[in-house]
Amino acid sequence: MKRIKLLITFFLFVTLCMFSQQKKYEPYIVLEGETLASIANKFSITPYDLIKLNPELSEDNSLEMGKILIVPNKNYDPSKVAIESGRDYVDNGFLFHKVLPKENFYRLKREFGVSKGKLRKHNPILRVEDLKAGQIIKFPVPRGYEEDHVELTEVAIATKPYLVRPRETKHGISRRYGISIEKLEALNPSIKTEGLKMADIILVPDTDEIPDPKDGFSMHRVEKGETFYSLGVLFEMTEEELIAVNPTLTEGVKEGMLIKIPSVEKTATSAFVPSIIPDKGINAILMLPLMSNTSNIDFEKNKTTDIATDFYLGAMMALDSLKEQGLSVNMKVFDTQNNKKVLSSLLASGNLGNADLMIGPLFFNNVQFVAGILKNQNIAIVSPISQKDHTVIPNGNLVQTTASEDKMIDKVLAHIRNNYTNENLLIVTDTIVTSIPKVTKILNALQPLDSLNKIKILKPEKGYIKREFFIEAVKNDRNNFIVMVTNNVIVITDIVQNLGTLPKETNTTLFGLHKGSNFKNISINDLAHVNFHYTATTYIDKEDDKVNRFIVKYNQKNFTDPSEYAILGFDVTYDMLLRLATYETISRALNAGYSNRASSKFQYVNNGTGKGFTNKGVYLMKYDGFNIVKVEDEVKEVEE
Repeated sequence: MKRIKLLITFFLFVTLCMFSQQKKYEPYIVLEGETLASIANKFSITPYDLIKLNPELSEDNSLEMGKILIVPNKNYDPSKVAIESGRDYVDNGFLFHKVLPKENFYRLKREFGVSKGKLRKHNPILRVEDLKAGQIIKFPVPRGYEEDHVELTEVAIATKPYLVRPRETKHGISRRYGISIEKLEALNPSIKTEGLKMADIILVPDTDEIPDPKDGFSMHRVEKGETFYSLGVLFEMTEEELIAVNPTLTEGVKEGMLIKIPSVEKTATSAFVPSIIPDKGINAILMLPLMSNTSNIDFEKNKTTDIATDFYLGAMMALDSLKEQGLSVNMKVFDTQNNKKVLSSLLASGNLGNADLMIGPLFFNNVQFVAGILKNQNIAIVSPISQKDHTVIPNGNLVQTTASEDKMIDKVLAHIRNNYTNENLLIVTDTIVTSIPKVTKILNALQPLDSLNKIKILKPEKGYIKREFFIEAVKNDRNNFIVMVTNNVIVITDIVQNLGTLPKETNTTLFGLHKGSNFKNISINDLAHVNFHYTATTYIDKEDDKVNRFIVKYNQKNFTDPSEYAILGFDVTYDMLLRLATYETISRALNAGYSNRASSKFQYVNNGTGKGFTNKGVYLMKYDGFNIVKVEDEVKEVEE
């Protein structure tokens, strides 16, 4: 793994070196064990100067190997810039000018107001030689120097270096600094023809960034007499929190400063509103176990390949749909063969390129393997079908799109809290050790609802649950909310059958976390009788016109109706690409509110620093006679 990281780092280093010729600043890749002090010493600057060039850093900031910083270019020579660009160039208050044919001291004085004596003072060669066409000379920038003498550079406006991050666009950067794309290109002529390159360093106005409302920040100009204390009281923030979002405050609070203040977070019910950034392009990778090295695949027996193929077909439908909306997506598809050796080879081959998004691998162990290798790369890695706990994987850009069992428990608990009106609360479980933490979580959440009565927990004895247990625990004078925590077929059957034999006047609502093959021996009538509710990560509404249009399009293209995984492939691919096309960073894209697709609901929560994101979009379903319907909670879900 370490070798792979080093190969990737070396490739990036060579690439960065190619892009940093004759620029005042250059990108630098942090090596293992380096600190702010050691890097600052290497470039003959102070740690404070390094922080000014990289405002996201702080003095106690730990540097991860592979992080890219802005540093001074030791080989920078402004005169070479003027030679190569063929135009005047300004640096540190001096104008570097390439002498034109037939240009003499008189013409320079008339054009720039600079005397022969001043020219000789700053250009020793002119003390012994005359002016020659092609020479690069320098002199102080004349007062009132007009912008149209040169393309918009540091003469016209003060500038500072800016490190281009993955997926950033001209539109986003120009908006952030209050200039047009044309002026940004004038500041950086190379990006007009070559476009933005990841980790390149460009010039931007030396002003405070204008916050994007999507960033969740507003701006405040510091008034006379304001201090950390008064700002903290005004915005309910600590000094440390203020500095965290405004590194320049390490110099103290100064009148006139513009500082960022976090806005109130979006509510859990706010919807994601797509708005594709103009000229935005996305590089995506799809990693699936397509088993292309195997001939005569039996899709009936090989469920893995069947799932992967259907997911792929759905993903291609998503690309077609987004292309019609004007989004440019470059997607590469790789066959992982469900093999870690193949994955290692793919990652080491350089096939990732400048990827913004990786969908797959499908299965948890492979996701864990890939996310570990790409821990320091700014790529959104999507785990599309696994429900296992992904918070154990240390990758801040990992996205679990299928809700975990923990989120399903949250959905059931939220519904019970929102609809509780003095119901009798019961928990029924099995004797499996892995059920204990789930039962504990549910018990701790529900007990406050009925503090006068201890919630009863029913368990099997000698393999099954006696009917007498339910007769004793269930109340006939009020409704009963019963939460079932088990996947055991025998225990599930016992619970449903015993509840079904209780007196007719007994009202029950049975909640389950899953409904799969473990329910195949239970009739629909029995499930309807106990008012069975269960959680699901997908729901296809056949009455929805959009869903029906998708099914028709899919059928026309693939000559069959889409499977559950084909629709999931469409939903995951479409939603992730649209989010990344609307926002310039992964975190902003995932924090932008919920979205409903053909079968899935996406509502992401951040699992904490370095632990990525998990989708908490879960449906609560119930049996209404012989029909299965979606339960709509009128009250907003309560956050844990």
